[in-house]
Amino acid sequence: MKVTEHVHRLPVTTPTLYPATTTNVYVVRDGNSAVLIDAGYEHEVAHQAVVDYIEQIGSPKIEAILITHYHRDHSPGSKFFRTHFDCPVYAHPAEISFLEQEIAPLKVDHTLLDGNVVSVGSLELHVLHAPGHTHGCLNFWLPADGVLFTADNIVGEGTTWIGPPDGDLRAYLHTLRRLKTYSASMIAPGHGEMIANVQEKIDFFIGRRLEREEQIYKLVQHQRMTVDELVVAVYQNTVHPSVIWVAERTIQGHLLKLVGDGRVKQLDGDRYLAI
Repeated sequence: MKVTEHVHRLPVTTPTLYPATTTNVYVVRDGNSAVLIDAGYEHEVAHQAVVDYIEQIGSPKIEAILITHYHRDHSPGSKFFRTHFDCPVYAHPAEISFLEQEIAPLKVDHTLLDGNVVSVGSLELHVLHAPGHTHGCLNFWLPADGVLFTADNIVGEGTTWIGPPDGDLRAYLHTLRRLKTYSASMIAPGHGEMIANVQEKIDFFIGRRLEREEQIYKLVQHQRMTVDELVVAVYQNTVHPSVIWVAERTIQGHLLKLVGDGRVKQLDGDRYLAI
């Protein structure tokens, strides 16, 4: 569906994490020139839905596929689209080795770095290296429409998980604060509907991470606790067993930051205690 003058949002079914059930593939178009931001999963029905939609809007030429990060609900569809549209795949250098496992035997054609600009007709799509969810995550800024493409750094419903080996909580908070500096009127998230309350949404994501950090810190102030014990204490059995690994990595991510900040120390036996 068309969401701004130059942006179309195509939610496609993917094996993503609840509460999301789809991943957004975006078409950024100006005249007969267009690019895809993300490609979804390797699924024939999802591929056809994107192809049909692009035909419905007049079949602009797809110049490139811009992958925000390698996770398989965002990237493997580029295998099909690269061949179908005969266009290159772009990603951040830090994502390449992981991404090429998802799209093998294809390779990433070009890299994108912070500060690069992708031309789409007369539009300028600005590249933001936005680490946090992954080390090489890319976000994009389209000033012509006031749209920030935030991938999984900001999602439409719920929050996103940040933890090792992909994530870095300190980098994530820095990315969120940087996103606040753009005069965006809309956020185009990796999952969910377009977001109009931009500043409020970013503040919510920052606040949620900081609240969780303080919750964990208070738990280890007076007793030594393991990651498993913290998962039970923090999530109180509210997390479905299928995604318990997300809770574990989230706790690990917060502990890494707390240790790095000098507020918590790791003891023998993988227990943690506030300093």
